[in-house]
Amino acid sequence: MRSSVILRIVGAFLQIFAVLVALPIIVGVYYGESLAQISGFIVASVSSLVLGYSIYMSGKQGESSRNPDISEAMFATVLGWVLAVVFGAIPFLTHLNIIDAVFEATAGLTTTGISIVLAPETLPSSILFWRSFMQWIGGLGILTFFIVVIRESGAATRSLYSAESHKTDAGSIRPSLTKSIADLWRVYGFITALFAGIYVLLGMPAFDSVLHSFSGISTGGFSTMGESIAGFNSTPIEAATILLMFLGGVNFVLLYRFLRTDYGSFLRSAEFKLYFKVFLVMSVLTCFELIRQGFTPERAVFDGVFTSAAVVSSTGHSTITLTSLTVGLQAAFIGVMFVGGSLGSTSGGFKIFRLKAMIELLRTHLRSYKLPKSAINEVKIDGEILDSSMIRTISVLFFSWVSIIFLGTLIVLYAEGTNLMAALSGTVSAAGNMGPVYMEGSEMVDLSAVTKFTWIIVMIAGRLEMIPLLAIFNSELFKDSE
Repeated sequence: MRSSVILRIVGAFLQIFAVLVALPIIVGVYYGESLAQISGFIVASVSSLVLGYSIYMSGKQGESSRNPDISEAMFATVLGWVLAVVFGAIPFLTHLNIIDAVFEATAGLTTTGISIVLAPETLPSSILFWRSFMQWIGGLGILTFFIVVIRESGAATRSLYSAESHKTDAGSIRPSLTKSIADLWRVYGFITALFAGIYVLLGMPAFDSVLHSFSGISTGGFSTMGESIAGFNSTPIEAATILLMFLGGVNFVLLYRFLRTDYGSFLRSAEFKLYFKVFLVMSVLTCFELIRQGFTPERAVFDGVFTSAAVVSSTGHSTITLTSLTVGLQAAFIGVMFVGGSLGSTSGGFKIFRLKAMIELLRTHLRSYKLPKSAINEVKIDGEILDSSMIRTISVLFFSWVSIIFLGTLIVLYAEGTNLMAALSGTVSAAGNMGPVYMEGSEMVDLSAVTKFTWIIVMIAGRLEMIPLLAIFNSELFKDSE
């Protein structure tokens, strides 16, 4: 592995990130914030720019004619995420301690939505903007900016991109990866602007509208209110948020095709149909539970559908407390948090497509017992045969997810002495980049540094889909080849 290649890629990325972290300064100036209030953004932007330029120039001195290979692309991915979290945490240091600032930045950039801030409405506008903007740029992927940086690197670019494989795994829009990403960003921006406008029309303040549109389409879940969407006390706003969260969990390739008048694309997608079924079943179960608890039918329907959309899409907005539900329903929601939304979406989790593939693999295996050995018996989704390498990858990912969640839960149990449901929900939520945790907000703030650091690692691992983060510990893969 060539360090000069890594330095060039990460250095270029940090210079781009310096511009992003500087944008809240404009918000702060507009709202009349003091220099002290926006100083964190100035420090973060300048530091990112200086370090980025320095290591980029250092990498240029060791210029190599070869393009980045897979190991270099994955290492750059992980290092890029870690440095983005570090610099993204600096603005929070005026309000939080170091571990909490890093935790909040990680939750933002990975669109997890687990927050240490109990009363966001008390924060300056620049900080509120940064929390939601982090989720927006993290939603479709900070690392898509890397495609611009290393667009000449051929196959390794696709490897780097697939290391954050939330985007176009289920099919490219165009033959060119760069053009496909550009089209997805157009869809992303269009939906963001559309719902910001809808929120304004429904009576939400313009600033809050933009921020909730950011965190909604990115399935991040950060809010400007401590009570989340419930704080606006508006049924129309809740209804709009349900649709926004649901769309955030849908494959953006399907949304792109829908906007291009291919209205049948949803009906042809086995993944979308399973995604909708999971959403529908959880909505019905939650509605019945809320009616049993004494909610009016209308309120039960809204809160049940809202909660299901929030969890299925991994957004994490809330109108009710999940700990008020039965243990059985809480366990079901943990299962949903593990699975998450669609490939090609901004949502987290193991992904509906992979769940569908494992279901089809089971059916294929059971079917093999009654078929002759010469019969063709392959795993198919949407009429396409999944090759053995994809099945192996899905199996490895599943094992990785289960292992990391198991180990993370054990660490939290030992560190906190809390109950299993709280530890498991927090770790699954972190791995799936979800948000809901079965504990009170004050308990979250009081968690030990060990638990917070564990969930920071798990959030990054979940966002990178486990493999790149695990791969950096493979000494054979990352030997220096300079």
